[in-house]
Amino acid sequence: MKKALKFLSIAVAALVIGTSNIAAQEFVDLNTKQLGENINIEYSITGEQIGQLFKVTPSFSTDGGRTFKEMKTVSGYVGDNVLGGKNQVIIWNVLNDLPELEGDVIFKLNGQTKSTKALEDDFSDVVFKLVSLHRTGNNQLELILSITNNGPTRDLKLINGLITITDFNRQNYDAQRGKLGDVVGSQRYSTPQRTINNGETVQASFTFDRIPTDLNRVMRLTIGAELLTFSTFGLDKLENSALQFRDFPVSNVPTTSMSVTSSKQFENSVATSVSVQKPAPQVAQKDTNPPVISILSPEGVSLTGSEATRGRPLAQSSSGLEDRKLRSVALGEGLTVSDESLLVRGTASDESGIFEVVVNGRNASLLPDNIFEATVPLKLGRNDIVIRSMDVFENSVERKFIVYRKDSPNQKVSSDTEELDLVFDAPRAPRYYALIVGINEYPDPGIASLSNPVRDAATLAKTLVENYTFEASDIIFLKDPSRGQLIDELDKLTRRVTKNDNLLIFFAGHGYFDTETEFGYWLPADASASSTGNWMANSQLKDYVAAIKSKHTLLIADACFGGSIFKIRKAFSDATDELNKVYDRKSRKAMTSGALTEVPDESMFIKHLVQRLQENTLDYLSAEELFSSFKTAVMNTSPTVPQYGDIKGTGDEGGDFIFVRK
Repeated sequence: MKKALKFLSIAVAALVIGTSNIAAQEFVDLNTKQLGENINIEYSITGEQIGQLFKVTPSFSTDGGRTFKEMKTVSGYVGDNVLGGKNQVIIWNVLNDLPELEGDVIFKLNGQTKSTKALEDDFSDVVFKLVSLHRTGNNQLELILSITNNGPTRDLKLINGLITITDFNRQNYDAQRGKLGDVVGSQRYSTPQRTINNGETVQASFTFDRIPTDLNRVMRLTIGAELLTFSTFGLDKLENSALQFRDFPVSNVPTTSMSVTSSKQFENSVATSVSVQKPAPQVAQKDTNPPVISILSPEGVSLTGSEATRGRPLAQSSSGLEDRKLRSVALGEGLTVSDESLLVRGTASDESGIFEVVVNGRNASLLPDNIFEATVPLKLGRNDIVIRSMDVFENSVERKFIVYRKDSPNQKVSSDTEELDLVFDAPRAPRYYALIVGINEYPDPGIASLSNPVRDAATLAKTLVENYTFEASDIIFLKDPSRGQLIDELDKLTRRVTKNDNLLIFFAGHGYFDTETEFGYWLPADASASSTGNWMANSQLKDYVAAIKSKHTLLIADACFGGSIFKIRKAFSDATDELNKVYDRKSRKAMTSGALTEVPDESMFIKHLVQRLQENTLDYLSAEELFSSFKTAVMNTSPTVPQYGDIKGTGDEGGDFIFVRK
């Protein structure tokens, strides 16, 4: 190794400064990890108001907390305009700031409230603003929305059963009663509908029953809406959308404004023993071997890896298992449990050291002797227990086993992917199309040529064909295309792709983002540095994404793709909804390597993307889960934060692109 970095015992001490309230704003879940030359500081912010932004400042102390020094080379969720919530990370390149760092170190985060913005979303010129989500009694929540029509007069329909809250245990709660203006829907299946004129604002409210008393934070709120435009001949146009708001708190009393009324400052620190040394004069050969994973508990399971295929037995139970919570089932069917959660305990070992172990999207606790532990919530039916481990040189491995949860031994259980099995095993299964673009050569001397985009694009295409349900005949591979060639292929896709098919668009090459105008461009091979005439505007790409009649479209850009095209949202590493429901809803998603004005020739983004696709053990992998699983690794090795979200104004209805293993 070039250097040694060891984390020993960790102790956490919190300081909260400012006016106290029931949900104090504070840093929680502080943790430190090492990857290569970087220290990762993971944290969450709780108690923030809706839409509240923070300034997050990290510092460190080597004298027991008497004085703190600034971390200069940092990236990630740091600085101004940081949203509160879970799964945040700051990357500190230690050796870029210091020649070495030895001994006991205290890392401190300071948070200050900044400005706020309304939590709102729009659908075809109708603006939905979240006014309040609050408790109204025992096990009951009320949602209040303010809805403004900035378009023509239309009928708005809100279906109670499609107004859904999801908690962090992935439990869904549908609205049982609703009211849209003066129109009341008193049952879960009611569909309040009201004419809303241009410029008119109406209020809607929905009630949720049987909510756990300890639910103080919502992972996701989904609002299913329909707009109906009528003419003298009847219904002229029907538009559907599913708006989403993610990761925000529940209040104990109704709120009339989502603005913050007081300024707050808060701190939290984590103490760690660190030894970071200068690179040795002679660098040893880099470790390229992934970690080795084994399972201690539950007993009697066999781990499988990426060699597994759909429909093949993925885990086996041992015979004669005596544990009262587990029993043997038919060979290849996995283990059966009756509890609502499962303790997963095992070992993850590597010659260079373990960076992290993640079990079903949740960070496992790393204990002495290479042992890890994680508690996984179980849903009724089949549960895929997926374990991923990465070492400090970014080598990773994924293994899994299967557990069935039953309330009784004779109970028949199913998997939330059984409906997808029927879809993709049918004679006329949905087709997966891909437009893969890689550009190395730029003849204009004002634009530097690249070496790796074509290679990266070819590697992705090969992975899709070999590992997933993409046929080679359905993949269009463009090497160094002109703007005209790129547009021609997009035009063909508008005629070729049907409403039941899925489309992946990948671009690797130069991009440019103008921060003043918020215009973003991709640069085809015939682009000129002195004129935008042959540049491909992000707005034009959005138009094609909206026009292509696919069920799901995923745009992956290893180049700049302006952040203004995204709806603001968070990505969660664990599956946030049942996959069959995610697949049913139309989606238009994008993931990018970041808002780069120049593309690094050696792309860490595509490296980790392809590596994750190749290691995947799941039959069905959502784009959101894919992105979340490699985002932190990319942040450690590149100067920007990768982005993921819905593409504005393209018809996304809250679904997601699903990669289906062969």
